[in-house]
Amino acid sequence: MARIAAICLAVVTGFGAINGAAAVEMSTGPARSVSRSVQQARAPVAMAPVRVYLMRGLFDVFSFGIDSLGSKLRHRGYQARTFGVANWQGLQAEIVQRLRIDPNERIVVIGHSLGADAAVRIANQVGREGLPPLALVVAFDPVSRLEVTGGTRRLVNLFQSNNGWAVPLRVSPGFTGRFSNEDLRDNRRLNHLNIDKDRALHDQILGWVAEAARERSIPAAISRRQAP
Repeated sequence: MARIAAICLAVVTGFGAINGAAAVEMSTGPARSVSRSVQQARAPVAMAPVRVYLMRGLFDVFSFGIDSLGSKLRHRGYQARTFGVANWQGLQAEIVQRLRIDPNERIVVIGHSLGADAAVRIANQVGREGLPPLALVVAFDPVSRLEVTGGTRRLVNLFQSNNGWAVPLRVSPGFTGRFSNEDLRDNRRLNHLNIDKDRALHDQILGWVAEAARERSIPAAISRRQAP
């Protein structure tokens, strides 16, 4: 509870200071080219076969970058919806049901802060159910030390190890997907309250979603054999 109270205090005192940080170009991070993801993201998408669920953090107070990213995804033709983290268990049930009905559906889950924690938990539940994995999970600054056990073809953790809130994720030995912890600690213009608003990170994610739309689905039988 003390940690949650501290987050609330940070929101009240720091929210007004957030301004143009969303326009920051990322100075550190993965070796792969941002420009390539930007080119992929700008390519027109018609009836993109991807459903995207986005989750804000605590109290829906400071994760408005999630709303902005959702708008960008919808503009490119994706079925993208944004929710508060309080709804995560209902979303999990919906995702599980969708994959049972249509194992070929490509689903992406993106979250910030507590929403990032929920995104990882949803992926793990998909794996426990023995369902085809999610196409992509993106975590912005998760605050709980979680283990990724399965349920997603790719998980990217965009976090800052020095901002006082975010933590790296870890994977279980049986995880078969692609995984990366991308520590943005050297980007001094980012923090826990604005990392989800960064345009360069949005461009990368749009590129990753475009990649997920092009990938072939994994048959349910194979997914069940790979489930932990």
